Amino acid sequence: MNPGIVLAVLLVLIGAQITCVVAPRRLRYLWALALAAAGLVAAELIAVALHAGGPRLGMLHPAADALGVAGFELVGTLLTPSRRGSP
Repeated sequence: MNPGIVLAVLLVLIGAQITCVVAPRRLRYLWALALAAAGLVAAELIAVALHAGGPRLGMLHPAADALGVAGFELVGTLLTPSRRGSP
């Protein structure tokens, strides 16, 4: 298996988990996973199109991907109302 794919999966899982730990009443875990995956794909497309994004590791640009995941998670957290009665 390509190490870039393993890194991408780890970035998505870690990004979603951090979001659910920091703001547990905002996003459901599946929604956080979807936002993290979308952020990774968007950041990768921008990095490839602009030939930027920091150093490459295999097929990925980890710095750009981490920023993309964080950006999508932040916007999703801010736009989602707080759930009442959740832990």
